[in-house]
Amino acid sequence: MVKTKGAKTSSFPISSQVFDTLVIGGGITGATTLWDATLRGLKAVLVEKNDFASGTTQATSKLIHGGLRYLKNAEFGLVRESLRERRILAKISPHALKTLGFIIPVYSNSEKWITNIGLGMYDYFSYDRNRNISSDSWIPKYRSLSPEEVVMEAPSLPRNGLKGGFLYYDYQNTNPERHTCEFIFSAEKKGGTVLNYTELVAISRQGEVYQAILKDKRSGKTYPIFAKTVVNAAGPWADFVESLAGVGMDKVLVRSKGIHIVTRALTVSKAIVLKKRDKTHMFVLPWRGKTIIGTTDTVFSDSPDKFKVTKSDIQGLLEEINFTFGYSDLTESDVDFYYGGMRPLVEDPGEKSDTYNASRKTEILDHKEKGLPGFYTALGGKYTTSRHLAEKITDKLCEYLPGKFLPCETDQVPLSSGEFSDLLSLVKGLTKKYPKLSGEYLETLGARYGSLAYEVLKYQKSNDESVTLNNGEEFNTAEIRYIASEEKIEKGTDFFFRRSGVGVPGAPSAESLHRIVEELGKTLSWNPARKKAESSEILSRYHF
Repeated sequence: MVKTKGAKTSSFPISSQVFDTLVIGGGITGATTLWDATLRGLKAVLVEKNDFASGTTQATSKLIHGGLRYLKNAEFGLVRESLRERRILAKISPHALKTLGFIIPVYSNSEKWITNIGLGMYDYFSYDRNRNISSDSWIPKYRSLSPEEVVMEAPSLPRNGLKGGFLYYDYQNTNPERHTCEFIFSAEKKGGTVLNYTELVAISRQGEVYQAILKDKRSGKTYPIFAKTVVNAAGPWADFVESLAGVGMDKVLVRSKGIHIVTRALTVSKAIVLKKRDKTHMFVLPWRGKTIIGTTDTVFSDSPDKFKVTKSDIQGLLEEINFTFGYSDLTESDVDFYYGGMRPLVEDPGEKSDTYNASRKTEILDHKEKGLPGFYTALGGKYTTSRHLAEKITDKLCEYLPGKFLPCETDQVPLSSGEFSDLLSLVKGLTKKYPKLSGEYLETLGARYGSLAYEVLKYQKSNDESVTLNNGEEFNTAEIRYIASEEKIEKGTDFFFRRSGVGVPGAPSAESLHRIVEELGKTLSWNPARKKAESSEILSRYHF
């Protein structure tokens, strides 16, 4: 097993400690809960059975949004919460969020009237959207568009009956997998303990504490840890964790399957909101020189461990986009990458599953009445509101635990990557410290890593070169060394699809793959057989 910086040794010293809380699940809910708990002074540990952000979190539409469509269900509280949290995320991690325009084409006067009212309400609920955030992240008001303006952005859209459209704004989260890890690693720097590839295999109450049996999936060894409280943040696996604890769910956990595909660029600069034939919506999103198309929303009733994106899933999405967006030639060969996941939705027993219209509200289950005081399960929610859900969870932990803890500060304290005022000032500081490096390179690092760009540049060597990615972006070998050394990389797929995102725009060339894996191998001490196996696993992610 490779011991990366910050990793625990095989003697499992944490077994001798009693934590204030054990967080199960390394997705965005677990990550934000660990961050909040650690800032308040709790001794917290997070465990994830695979890699961080490898479940639902890696399957989003890469948006931080207020949930415009929730207005039609009169979920005004959820929309307001989402818009408030949208601003907070832009404040504490400004490099991770980019303002993105969304075009809604309209084909009838009634649709135009209803959409105008909805967007007016959306603007009203986001009255404080630009308060105390960098001007880099400001969000303008919505406006109406003529048919000609709509066609300029999306020339392939059906023009028959087009009445015009509307332009409104939300944020794009360029790399939500990395963003999630930034919460986790920020917490670790403040004293939190984090373990990936560590599976919970048993949990029970032993007197005043919980004993969790963990399995290190790298070594195969099991060991106990002890915690006064437990947060089940396992998302689609939450009911499996509860069954390990011996409790049944009062709510029904419905898994909604959503998939996305990455293709060549199909829009100019704005996202297009389309209405599918079944009246649900889909996005055509410009992203890193490519286009993300998604999402689907169907019930997934099998075991979450058996989830996979099928060829028929991709074919169905292609058929829909060709029909709705006015294309006829988008084929499987245009799919540069695909991904999917399961949204954990909450329903009361007896409710009929409608995953598209189901609320994205959150639920926190307290298992005190079932003999498990201090054991909480977080259900539902969405990426945008995860920080607020973590605040409510941690409030419950602090209320249950003896002693005094600090108040919640996660709406004010930036992540370790967000400690800068604006990109221009950040780049000026980097230029002053590294005057020999190009301004374009420093600006790229600032946009990718925020204030952690300074840490990345500690790994810079005079002879470093860049690797060209599938979408034409350049990725420097200093970035590879930094991530491999500092961010708990166990597998090549961790690096390619979650920490760096270098593999998500599409398969790298043979030369680029070789150079990246070679650099990873040097840092992580991989032998030739290991490097070959890692390369094969990476390439397998592009087959369907």
